[in-house]
This record gives sequence, structure tokens and C-alpha cells, in this order.
Amino acid sequence: MAGKTLYDLLEVSNSASAESIRAAYERLSAKFDTSNATSADARFQSEAIKDAFLTLSNAELRAQYDKKLDQRSAAALGNVQVIEPFWTVPKLIIVGIVVLSLGGFYFKHQQTQARLEAEKVIAAAKAKEAEEKAKAEAEADRIALEREREQRAQARSAYYEQQSAVRQYRNDVRSDAIMNRGLSSFDQAQARGAANAERAEEARRKREEAQAAAAARQALARDKAELCRLERERYGRNISC
Repeated sequence: MAGKTLYDLLEVSNSASAESIRAAYERLSAKFDTSNATSADARFQSEAIKDAFLTLSNAELRAQYDKKLDQRSAAALGNVQVIEPFWTVPKLIIVGIVVLSLGGFYFKHQQTQARLEAEKVIAAAKAKEAEEKAKAEAEADRIALEREREQRAQARSAYYEQQSAVRQYRNDVRSDAIMNRGLSSFDQAQARGAANAERAEEARRKREEAQAAAAARQALARDKAELCRLERERYGRNISC
């Protein structure tokens, strides 16, 4: 397209009206639509037609362009070299498009960074919430286990007290019966033997209670060890141990 003017690109004359220029642009743009273009030349020609229309459809830009054409004509007639300015309208349009593209990319990048930061904050809050929930569950398990141990200890203590009261009642009844009947020496000896047997039974009972208490302490230690194991499996570390 060397040597062609913008009027040549739009296939109109230098004196064409604005309506003629627009009609020519619409006709040519439909012919060289970039979405249907199949070659680089067609796309380049479509862009050139668009730039020509943007210049010639603006009265001020068209006047400046016509002035340049006159200067070129005078230079050609007088063999004078005319140097065009570096920043032409098409170049300015291209630079503007590039700047807008870079600005859009930067804005999108900032939006992505803000979204990532927000996701980090949300993830940290969820992790903290999960940790607090785990601690609360561990504390609830510990309290429940302590309550269960206390209930067991209270039940054992009530049972031993009941058994002791029953034995004491039996001893009192036996002693009263012996005293009321005026037992003979033989009977008294038997009573003493019975009393000794009762004391031996009481001693045996105390040994059994001591053994039961020791077993309860061992069960408590096992329960605590089990709780620690469950905490390590569930939370990866001990919380109440």
C-alpha cells in the first residue's frame, strides 16, 4: 500500500463528505472483517482501513491530514523532502491500546493478589477455629472421664460403707444375744472365737478394700493413659496429659 493515501484506502475522493467516508468504511470493514480474515495481509489492510476512517471522520484530524497531503504534494513538485513527525495518530492509538492492556493486566494482578491474601486470612481463621474446637473437645472428654471416675469411686465407697454397716449390725446383734442369755464360759469362749473370727474377717475385708483401692488407682492410671493415647491419635499431641 506504499504511496496510497487514506482516501485511497477508503476508496473515496479528497472532497468526499463525512457520510460518504462512513459508508465506504462500513463497506470495506465488512469485506475485511478481522474476525473472518484468513491472512496477515487481510488483517493488516483491515487495521489500515480502520485507522483511515478514525482520521478522516474527525474534522480536526482530517484537516491536519489534508495539510500534510498538501505539503507532500508541494515537496514532490519542488523536490523538497518532507519529514513526517514520529508520533502519528495510528501510533498514538496503538500506544494507547498497549497502555490500556498493561493497565488492565496490572489491575487484574492486584485483584488476584487481594483474593489470595483474603483466602490466606480465611484459611488461618478456619485453622484457628479448628484448633480451638479440638481443645474444647479434648477438655470435654477429660471432664467426662474425670466425672466417670468420680462416680465409680463414689459407688465403691457407698458399697463398702453399706457392707461395713451390715457387719457392724450383725456384730451388735450377736453381742446383745450373748449378753442377754448369760452365756457359760464355753459359750463365752465360742463367742470370743467368733469375735476373733469376725476380727479376722474384718482384717481380710480391709485387705480386700486396700487391694480394690489399688486396683482402682491402676484403672485410673490406665484410663489416663488411654485418654492421652486418644488425644495423640486425634490431635497429634497431648492436651490434658
